[in-house]
Amino acid sequence: MWNAPVAGPGPDRGMVFQDYALFPWLSVRGNIAFGPNSRGLHRKEVRAATDRFIEMVGLSKFADAYPHQLSGGMRQRVAIARVLANDA
Repeated sequence: MWNAPVAGPGPDRGMVFQDYALFPWLSVRGNIAFGPNSRGLHRKEVRAATDRFIEMVGLSKFADAYPHQLSGGMRQRVAIARVLANDA
């Protein structure tokens, strides 16, 4: 599987854009929770996954901040966490 060529989009891969592509109306927590919420996970599962990835990228103190309140590097970490949370 890991050695197979990528022939198109699929649920087994994510993408982090250079321009972050965050939802400006959602907080850090909301952006990271977007995928798990869209998949219909239970609220407790979404919260646990979101908290795990917020901590993983070192943004615990900024969980309720909005993208415009973050530096570029912090926005990129939110984007990375959002992709990782899709696999939670």
